[in-house]
Amino acid sequence: MITITRMASMLAALGLLAAAPAQAKDLAFAAMLGGDKLPTETGSKATGQARITVHTDTQTVDLTLDVAGLNIDGLWTRLVKAPVGPIHLHVYGSHDHSNPDSSALLLPLPFGPTYAPTPDGFKVVVKGYPYAQGAVTVNSSVSFDDFVAALEMGHVVANIHTNAFNDGEISGDVVPVA
Repeated sequence: MITITRMASMLAALGLLAAAPAQAKDLAFAAMLGGDKLPTETGSKATGQARITVHTDTQTVDLTLDVAGLNIDGLWTRLVKAPVGPIHLHVYGSHDHSNPDSSALLLPLPFGPTYAPTPDGFKVVVKGYPYAQGAVTVNSSVSFDDFVAALEMGHVVANIHTNAFNDGEISGDVVPVA
């Protein structure tokens, strides 16, 4: 015979299991990078396409970035050697990115084996990157929830820093994918 206490415990456990999938979500975002987009507007003919998945249950990020017209050797040497790497997600205080002083480094993509040359540029593939690890790398106090909110509001920019354009040669808004 099941006691009332045991039944309540079982129902509570089932309730937690049923609630977990509803809370855990994978959120999809994309960015089209170019030299004709704010905040860079360098005139570079290089392009990039990023696909970003944020896993809310594990607070991790997957990113695939395909770049054409730039090669790995052209990435900003100083940042290639630094823990933050030459590619970042930046958060801006507004969607129009008009005030560069309102930006902050949000999530770095450290240089390493996730960067691979391609015939016309390079590719970066990152899987299961803990948001907290990236935040520590750049001394960010932005919480995971605020990171997700900034992505959803269109306040995040993907930016690639090169030797030719230290502030970023190509960039693009990170937007939700429907």
